[in-house]
Amino acid sequence: MKNHKFIAFLLIILTIVGSSCKMNPVNDQVTQIPSNENLVIATLYYQRAAEVKALYLQAYNIAGLRLDQELAKAKEPSKLAIVLDIDETLLDNSPYEAKTILDSIFYPTGWDEWINKAAAEPLPGAIKFLNYADSKKAQIFYITNRKEKYREATLKNLNEKGFPQANVSHLMLRTSESSKENRRLQVLRNYKIIMLIGDNLSDFDKLFDQQTMDRRSAIVDSLSYEFGKRFIILPNPMYGDWLNAVYQYNYSLTPEQKEQINYKMLIGF
Repeated sequence: MKNHKFIAFLLIILTIVGSSCKMNPVNDQVTQIPSNENLVIATLYYQRAAEVKALYLQAYNIAGLRLDQELAKAKEPSKLAIVLDIDETLLDNSPYEAKTILDSIFYPTGWDEWINKAAAEPLPGAIKFLNYADSKKAQIFYITNRKEKYREATLKNLNEKGFPQANVSHLMLRTSESSKENRRLQVLRNYKIIMLIGDNLSDFDKLFDQQTMDRRSAIVDSLSYEFGKRFIILPNPMYGDWLNAVYQYNYSLTPEQKEQINYKMLIGF
């Protein structure tokens, strides 16, 4: 009889524990909602660190100095071209990254909504530099991997924030390929590209397209003389080919698989 009472008591306890776990919203979140926890520090740094602001100002100050050097020896300033990426180079999309964290969603969910708001703020130093370049008659080309469907919203965002030469002929969106090489070559047909500015190494040269981590590093070494001269690199800890290379460009990985790779890639002592 005692054994039957004990078993009945045990079943009641297990039922209560099981019910409490099922009702626990924290447990539900852990098991049902994918986490963007890996983006938190990267996005926080990008949005809140004064060092990021300083890096952008530093980059665009250097760009201004390089432009002056090129203008001093140019016979036709209007034949000089500056090529720039847009996202995390000119416009700040970190609010979208923050949204993915807060709502536990993943790109491309919400991206259309964000782009169509045309509300991205200009990054430090960008407008001042480009207005100076425009005043000197240098040509400005915005080469972005935003898709064609975002043309109207992108032009609206650039124009409303005061970016010069933001028009159809100077905005070159993504074509059938993600590489920007053919678009850069189009510019080269009529202009001398004196400077390329971006947050991704593929913004500079096709050599970086779809390369492994080791290969990307080796190419940077081989082109070290270009950085701060023809190539101006900007910080982006949130996303980009640096991260795609970590995942070997496998876009089908789950958040859990990515997290495992992240830990494996760390170098301790």
